[in-house]
Amino acid sequence: MGFSTILDIIGATLIGGLLLLTMNRLNQRASETNIIYGSDKNLQLEVVQLADLIENDFRKIGYCEDPAKISDSTNIIISADTSQIKFITDTNRDGNLDTLEYFVSDTSALSMTKNPRDRILYRKHNSAQPINISSDITYFYLRYFDALNIEISSPVQNPRTINYMEISFKVEDSEAYNEEYSEAYWQQVRLTSRNLRKR
Repeated sequence: MGFSTILDIIGATLIGGLLLLTMNRLNQRASETNIIYGSDKNLQLEVVQLADLIENDFRKIGYCEDPAKISDSTNIIISADTSQIKFITDTNRDGNLDTLEYFVSDTSALSMTKNPRDRILYRKHNSAQPINISSDITYFYLRYFDALNIEISSPVQNPRTINYMEISFKVEDSEAYNEEYSEAYWQQVRLTSRNLRKR
């Protein structure tokens, strides 16, 4: 009877230990899933907000409440490259021409984060200080096309030839979970402004 009791105790201890290990792994898995999905949700939200801002600004390229202020000789797009664009618009619909510029920093601007690829996406309005609109950008790429849908090489030498643009960007977490960074990607193919062709 004594030997059987010892075996029962050892067996119960082993089974209890296995159950504790299983529950610990399930808890770790649930925490990991919660962190990953929470991070993905935040990145998706950031992508949507950023895409809304960019689309809104880019669709108003060349727009002015007072159309007489934009002549046929006005350079609506001032400069354009794969990671930078500067253009004329009327941001607050007051009839005055404004300039908007989008550009990204290099990776050294966020050297304090663990992600080696993240950069800052800036939006500059007229001569004001550039505003950081995203610190999670790891990829921001602009492509330009002429009226025949032929890609224009960057930097664009003659911005007046631009008829269409393609915008792509990717955001990633600044901190990794298990050496993996959550990411979200957005692309707008063939974006154009109604006022881009008024040259």
